Amino acid sequence: MKPTVTWNEAAARHLLSRACFGGTPEQARQLAALPLDKAVDQLLDKAANAPGPDRPEWVREVWVNKLRRYADMPREEYLVTFRRASTRNDEELLDLKARWVRHMVKTPAPLRENLTLFWHGHFTSASSKMFAVTQAFYQQNETWRKHALGNFRTFLEAVTLDPGMLIYLDMEESNKDNPNENYARELLELFALGVGNYTEKDIREIARALTGWTLDAPPGTVKPDRPTSPETARSLRRDGLVPTFVPSRHDAGIKTVFGKTGRFGVKEVLDLVVAHPACGPHIASRLIDYFGAHDPQGTLKVRMAKAFVESRYEIRPLLRELFTSPEFYAPECRGNRIKSPVRLLVGACRDFDLQGEITPSLAQSTVPLGQELFNPPTVKGWPSGEEWITSTTLALRYRYGEVLLDGKPLTGTEPLGRIRGTLIPREPTEARKTISRLLAIDAEKAGSTSKDGIRIRFEADRLVPAELANDPAALVEQLLRRVLVVKPRDASRSAMVEACKAVPPAERAKLVARLILACPEYQVE
Repeated sequence: MKPTVTWNEAAARHLLSRACFGGTPEQARQLAALPLDKAVDQLLDKAANAPGPDRPEWVREVWVNKLRRYADMPREEYLVTFRRASTRNDEELLDLKARWVRHMVKTPAPLRENLTLFWHGHFTSASSKMFAVTQAFYQQNETWRKHALGNFRTFLEAVTLDPGMLIYLDMEESNKDNPNENYARELLELFALGVGNYTEKDIREIARALTGWTLDAPPGTVKPDRPTSPETARSLRRDGLVPTFVPSRHDAGIKTVFGKTGRFGVKEVLDLVVAHPACGPHIASRLIDYFGAHDPQGTLKVRMAKAFVESRYEIRPLLRELFTSPEFYAPECRGNRIKSPVRLLVGACRDFDLQGEITPSLAQSTVPLGQELFNPPTVKGWPSGEEWITSTTLALRYRYGEVLLDGKPLTGTEPLGRIRGTLIPREPTEARKTISRLLAIDAEKAGSTSKDGIRIRFEADRLVPAELANDPAALVEQLLRRVLVVKPRDASRSAMVEACKAVPPAERAKLVARLILACPEYQVE
């Protein structure tokens, strides 16, 4: 029998902090008034029915490859085409980041966006490799959001045939004569089973089963009739972003996977993967780690895996088991998990009810802290916990109020500073690529990320009554109670009160907000 949970307002604050980027004391009281299972169901229902962000105007029903290089195109003409397409791609990607952060901040169902962020780090694709296919990132983000609480088997097929994934893990060129094993390896190692639950032969056989898929234009689309040189890179001659099966490229022979034999293709392989005994525990482990439950004996993982199998691979039962478990509310896991840069940004905007516009510059402000949306450092996704903190990123976190309260970009974030942070992959080849990319940032690109400015603002009267400005102790107490999920240290509280006394009343609320953003207690959830 599962132990009971002490369900109260403090527990509700913890749930909102981990699952929903934070929440107000009023929201916590409303949740705490419900039984725990009803409160969790309410959050899950709201997340399941939440709409996504608006579709960008640059997304097209029929994607056109603006980087196509024709055999008869002079070099000078192509350079102009290349520069225009590259600039447009950079602008679209920045816009996409801002749109997602904006939706994370404004949505009434933040759990869905938090789960979309989780799957973005689990099923990774990176813009550093996927050049000039911004629409593929938009489609992928929509797919991750659509399936975030759905059936994992259905989700895994959508992942496997996602245009961005086909590009990122090199499956679009995989054929029976030369099966590419990249996706098959990550499918087993990272996405579904975990290390030690498969053999190298399983990888090779799955790679064979996945051959034959490529990207093409929608059926009936008129393609350019100008010839493209066969030596041209795939990214410069791709006709579309529609997953297309080409039977002549598929290895239709007998394969043996996990001891079972047949003429397997995508569907059969994925059926075998999700039915593997390691699949449920692996997904449970990743969710437990992301949301920070305390499960040293693995009992929560066992219960979540059981719910996964009994529901025929549904994700929602895993989340319900997690969010109603004593392991999730254990004292050992409260207020001790370092927020990721994106969670820090989104949570602060929501906690302090910041007004104005979420611009590309604001969305990019997490990059010096070590997290760039749509560009995880490796196929393993994002780091977590203490890995977010380095001598460089810690100092920048303490100064993050400059961005959020003053609308100023962080200074002192030269590329080498970031190279010492968590952005750099451990794999030597990927590390060299990342370092080269950071060192190659030129003035034109830097201008494109800052020309929009940071346009959010802090409005004290949205958080506290105006008369509290005359009572520093009460002002500090109310703001601390509003945004912190852990008890502040007496030294922190006292320092904030004394700092308040040294400035005019009109400046006090903003000063306290700045000090809270910089205090260690706000860096954790």
